Amino acid sequence: MSKQQVVKVQQFDKDVPIEFFKLEDNIELFNFDYHYQCNFYQIYWFTKTQNSSQLIDFESYDITDDQVWVIYPGQMHNIDPTGIKGYLVSVNKDYFNRIIAQEFKQQKFRLHPPLWFELSKDKKALFNALMILFEEEWNTQKRTVVLEKYLSIYITHIQDLKELYQDNPLIDTRVLKLLELVEEHYTKPYHTSFYADKIALSVKRMNELVVKSTEITLNQHIQNRLLLEAKRLIGYSDLNIQEISAELGYSEVNYFNRFFKKQTGITPLVFRTNVKKVQ
Repeated sequence: MSKQQVVKVQQFDKDVPIEFFKLEDNIELFNFDYHYQCNFYQIYWFTKTQNSSQLIDFESYDITDDQVWVIYPGQMHNIDPTGIKGYLVSVNKDYFNRIIAQEFKQQKFRLHPPLWFELSKDKKALFNALMILFEEEWNTQKRTVVLEKYLSIYITHIQDLKELYQDNPLIDTRVLKLLELVEEHYTKPYHTSFYADKIALSVKRMNELVVKSTEITLNQHIQNRLLLEAKRLIGYSDLNIQEISAELGYSEVNYFNRFFKKQTGITPLVFRTNVKKVQ
């Protein structure tokens, strides 16, 4: 496997939707020569770091002690775990979405990734106790019903931490539905009226809600999602540009090339070359 390819990762056991790992005891899970793209959520609590950083969707982020990070399904992720201590809880996507629908009063996990939080000193003993509970259950019976309860408590307390990236506002649930629809349909050439119909609003009113909550229009959300997926495929797949264009719903590769250059200032082939140089 070349470094230009991404490793597609699934959870170990489809019957256990919540998994628990101590980072320092499971370094073999990470080969930092490659990028990983998981089909599940990952919640990292980094307890000890050493001038550490990670790459998420082409951006580098520093990691410091007592940060909690959420890596979303489909994100390109690369981390060297050498010298890092902490915990990883991986969660099936459907499971995670069901739990946060119940527990997250501010829906902080429903907007723009990546997302990370600062663990305050007064919360550290509580988080340590939760990790002990996770570890005990994981190393013994692995009962989903128990792990789910621990996860629900964990998520409830994470939402009380200081969010380091941005303060996501409490937004209209219809906007959350729209963002989910974008994730599901962004490769399809649907007009904005398709999305407006799904939440029983006019296009004008829909865009007013989206801009108020996220500061960009629905069309911009769709374009941003297309661009991110294009970067992932161009940088970390063996597909040629025409195949990528077709996969993203473009009838002609020239249309895709114009879209990509307009958004990034460079052609897809130049972007691929630049990514390979970095690798």
